[in-house]
Amino acid sequence: MKLNYRDKMILIVVFVLLVIVAGFMLFVKPAIDECSQASSDLESAKVQLSELEDQVDKDKNLAAEIQTLYTSTSQVAANFYDYQVAYKATDKVRELFNVDDVKIKNSNMTISSYGSTVLSPFAYESTATATDFDTKVDEYNSASTADSSAADANADANAADTNAAAAQTIGYYSLNIQFKSSLSGFKNFADNLTTNNEKSMVIENVSIENVNESEISGSMTLNMYVLKKLADPSAS
Repeated sequence: MKLNYRDKMILIVVFVLLVIVAGFMLFVKPAIDECSQASSDLESAKVQLSELEDQVDKDKNLAAEIQTLYTSTSQVAANFYDYQVAYKATDKVRELFNVDDVKIKNSNMTISSYGSTVLSPFAYESTATATDFDTKVDEYNSASTADSSAADANADANAADTNAAAAQTIGYYSLNIQFKSSLSGFKNFADNLTTNNEKSMVIENVSIENVNESEISGSMTLNMYVLKKLADPSAS
């Protein structure tokens, strides 16, 4: 079949258009898509960089804040015994028994394995007698009963939430002890437990079985509350 000049030109134009379309689909469009993806990745990286810069700015005083928290935590932990093996805990009790004004003899002492318990806050209620002036003040304050009742209810709810949040789990040892001592010696031992040095050892219960003029005997349970100390971050 013989093509005339016009048909040849049409075929050439169609071929050129096909080459252009094929080149666009194979090379230009993927490059455009790649450029668009790179632009999107760049914007995402800029956002991440901005967030990291903000975090670095917030954390610039992190070391000082950690040290401050460590100091306040250590002050709380100082009120408790450090974690120790069981025989060290019994040695501590014997040390308290051998104080000059105590001198408690223990015929048997058993200690529990290291465990945990929950310490909860308690509310102190004063037993002081109200004066006439206090009564008058209370009568004056009761004039807005509705408002005060609502406020009290809200305060009680907040206090309950605070107390619930403040309950903490802490480690402890429980020691069961058979003992003999003078009455004054046992009283001195109990008084010594209220000092700053021994405030985390408490008498859980005590049973006095025999009492005479010079000696008492019985059994008691001591709880020794323990906090594991944190490592000083400034030492690392």
